[in-house]
Order: sequence, then structure tokens, then C-alpha cells
Amino acid sequence: MTNIDFIPIAVKSGPDHYMIAHQLAEPELAGWNTKSPASQFMLEVSTLSQDNWTPLGEVSVGTPFQVPKGFGPVPLFRTKHNGVYIHIGVRKIELEGASNFRDIGGYLTLDSGQLQFGRIFRSDNLAKLTNSDWQVVEQLDVGSIIDLRRMDEKLRSPTVLPPSSNIEIIEIPIDVEILGKGELLQHILSKEIKKITHKDMAQMYQDILSKFRPELTRVVSILLDPARRNKIVHCTAGKDRTGISVALVQSLCNVPKRQIMSDFLLSNSFRTPTRIAALSERLKSHQVDIEDIVPYLSASPTALQRAFEILHDQYDGPSDYLTFDETSSSLQGDWQSHMVNRLAS
Repeated sequence: MTNIDFIPIAVKSGPDHYMIAHQLAEPELAGWNTKSPASQFMLEVSTLSQDNWTPLGEVSVGTPFQVPKGFGPVPLFRTKHNGVYIHIGVRKIELEGASNFRDIGGYLTLDSGQLQFGRIFRSDNLAKLTNSDWQVVEQLDVGSIIDLRRMDEKLRSPTVLPPSSNIEIIEIPIDVEILGKGELLQHILSKEIKKITHKDMAQMYQDILSKFRPELTRVVSILLDPARRNKIVHCTAGKDRTGISVALVQSLCNVPKRQIMSDFLLSNSFRTPTRIAALSERLKSHQVDIEDIVPYLSASPTALQRAFEILHDQYDGPSDYLTFDETSSSLQGDWQSHMVNRLAS
């Protein structure tokens, strides 16, 4: 079960009901699988703070089970395998106003650890979160929200915190362009841009890494800061600027590239279909073929692979790329203990 290519995760299947599935590492299979490799787990449940663990008994993969009250909106599960506790968390957190809100944790690392659940969340635009959504965010003990959007994006869809919230919004704009254009949709509708390829998206990722090194360093430093409460990082779609930021964090924590890619591509299950559906009629009325711009509307594996290549070929990995100051560098051991649960029997 500790095979690095199969990560057990929990999927909400109804009010107070969950089921266990496996998240596959193969990029073309990114998503859930309920058939292999393990079929049953002896589970315990706790809150994300891991205060107390309550036995649930044996649970079959793919079969819904009920969680008792009192474990918050997002429970955490664990199971023991060969004397080692493996945490099983909820990957996608269901919110009314965001389609791509998810936990970046749970992945097994190359140095016998597991990335902690409940520390860092990634998302698309938060402007449409409802009051009940914000209650979930508060119960996740979020203290900081990093907003990577441009000024025009924020003015169009501002994030409005509840009056009682003490969450800090940290604005670190990554003002990136594709094909020399910022607000791309208008150029697509006007036929100024007729096609966007995976190669175009890869160039955008290359531009992000080359032009926004200080900004990305600051983003990662905040996300990994053990002195801060839990964090959310987001942009508009939660796939490109957010995707690179999360990939850097996961790389620093020694998550394998295949798992980073798997996590990255989940946007194609959670965000892309709703985005295409929302734009479908508008694109048709302007005689735009959706297939010509799918790379723009989705998480492009070609683009993230290009980012990996740059970090490998032009730098000695993400730790060399990120320009940490002495204080941040000295906290690297604290980052590891904060973010990674060591799997030792």
C-alpha cells in the first residue's frame, strides 16, 4: 500500500459519508481508482489537527461509510501498514463557490515521508465563496491567503472576507502573458488569437519562472513558514500560477515528479469541465472552436514538464532556483518537520 504510485485518499460521497479510493500517479490516469491495489483498510478518524484518533473499523475501498459528528468539515483518516501509520485525507474539498479547492498533502516522499494533509490548500478564484464556504475555511484553521492574480482580475472578482475573519490576504501578483496578451479571452473572441497550443502554455511557464523568481520565492517561503497557520494559494483558475507554486513546494518536500504531475492534472477533472461549460455558448456565438483553445482552459502536462526541465537544466533543482535569504534557508529543517510526516515503524 505504500507503493508511491498509489495514494489512498478520501472522497466525500454524501453528508457525513466518505469512501476510500486511490489516486493514481500516471498522468493520463490522474484521478480516482477504487479497484487496486489495496481493497480494505482498518481506519481511524481525527480532525485535521490530529488531536485524538477514533477507531472506525474495517472499510472497503469504494464503499461509502459514515463518519461520526465532531470531526469538522474535513476529517482526517489513518491506517496502519507494516507498523507505519499512513494518513488518508480528503483531496478535493467541496465548496459551493470554488470548483478547484483541494489539499496538496498526502503524497509519499522519496525520503520515506508523507506530505502532511491540512497545511496548504490550493484553489481557483475565492470571490464566490458563500458564508458556509468561509465557515469551512475558518474551520481549516487558515491564517493566510496568497492571491497570485493581476490587479484587473482582483478588481473584477475581489475576495471579500467575512467581517469576523482574521485571515490575512497576501497579494503577490504574477502578471503573466500568453502570446504577448494578458486578458486572453477577449483576444480569442475577437479572433486576434485563433489557437493556443501546449507549446504556448509551456512558453508561459518558462516566462513565469524567468520573470517572477523573487515573487515565487516569497510565495514558497510563506507557504512553508511553520510559524504561520494553514495557508491557501490561489489564482483565477487555480492551475497555472498556482500549479507552479505548489509544484515548487512539493518538489522541496521530495515528492516525486510523477505525483506532482498527478496533483497538477487534477485541475482537468475539477476545473476544466465547468470552465468549458460556462464558456461554451459564448465561444460558439463567436465561431470559436473549443478544441483550438483546450490547452489554455486546462492544466497542460507539457507546460509543467517544461518547468521541470528548466529547474533541472538551468538550476540545481528548486532549492537552487528559489532565492531564499539566510533566515529562510536556516528554517529548512523546520519546514521539513512541519510539512512532512516521517514514516518510521
